[in-house]
Amino acid sequence: MSYQSSQRIGIIAAFSKPEAHVLGERIAAWLRARGHTPIPEQALHTTDAGDVDAIVVLGGDGLMMRAANNFPDIPLLGINFGKVGFLALVEQQDWELAIEALVNGEFTIEESSTLSATLLRQGKRWDQGWAINDVVIRSGNRMVDVELYIDGYWVNTYPGDGMIVSTPRGSTAYCMAAGGPILTSRVRGFAVVPINCHSPIRTPMIASEDVTIELVLTNDHDAQLTLDGRSTIDLGLGDTVMIERGKHTFQLVEIGRNNFYEAVRTKFNFQIRPDAIPTRSLEQQEAFRRRLTRS
Repeated sequence: MSYQSSQRIGIIAAFSKPEAHVLGERIAAWLRARGHTPIPEQALHTTDAGDVDAIVVLGGDGLMMRAANNFPDIPLLGINFGKVGFLALVEQQDWELAIEALVNGEFTIEESSTLSATLLRQGKRWDQGWAINDVVIRSGNRMVDVELYIDGYWVNTYPGDGMIVSTPRGSTAYCMAAGGPILTSRVRGFAVVPINCHSPIRTPMIASEDVTIELVLTNDHDAQLTLDGRSTIDLGLGDTVMIERGKHTFQLVEIGRNNFYEAVRTKFNFQIRPDAIPTRSLEQQEAFRRRLTRS
C-alpha cells in the first residue's frame, strides 16, 4: 500500500468517553507506524493548528462543532461516539478504512457556510463570534417581541419564544425541532424560524446567504443570545443582533458516497414504516442519476 508524504493529523477525543481516548491512541499509533505525525488536542492549542492537514474527531456532533469553532477552516473527519452522528459520519468499526482513505487523499470535503453575529447596543458594536449551526435569540420566562429585518427591510414582528437563524448544516438541529425546514445538501441560504410564535404569521422563510439579517428586541423582557447552543450574552429592550455569512467555513471530510437523504431518514428515525421498500431498485436509482448527469 502506497501512502502520501508525511502528514500532520490532529486527534480530538471526547472528554467523557474513555473508549474514544482508547481509539485515539490506536489511531495515533497507526499514523506513526506509517510515517505520519499525530497531534493531540493539547498540542493543537499550543502550536499553529493551521499546520495540520486534517483533524480526526472522536465523539458526537457537539464535539465536531466545538472542534470546528476552536480550529476553523481545517478539514474534520468525525468518528461517531454520539447518538445521531450527522456530522461524525464514520462509525467506530470503520475507523481504519477511514483513516487510510484520509492519508491517501481518497476523500471529498463538503464546505459549508457559517454565521457571524454582532450585537448592536446603544450605538456600539460587539462581535459575538460565529456559528456552524445556528444563531438563536431565546426568551426567558416571558414572551419576547422580535422584529425581523432583511437587508434593511422590515419583514414582520414575531411575538413568541424567540428566533432561530440557521445554516443548511444546522437545519437538521434546533431549526428542524422548532418546525423549520431541512435545507438539503449544497443549498446556499439561511433558514429564519420563529420559535413558538404567538401569531398566525409564523411561517419560516429561507433567505439568501448574501443578505444581512437583523433581529431587534422590542419589548423589555429577558432574552439570551446563543451560538450553536453556547450562551454568549443577555439581551434586552432595543438590542439588535446582526447576522451575516461568516468568514470561516465548516469543512467536513466525507469518505465514499454520502447519501444525505438516507442519513436524514435513518438518523432521525423518519422510517414510520421500517419495512417499507422503495418502488425503485438501487440500480434504477443509479441509472436515473446517471441520466441526470448526462443531460
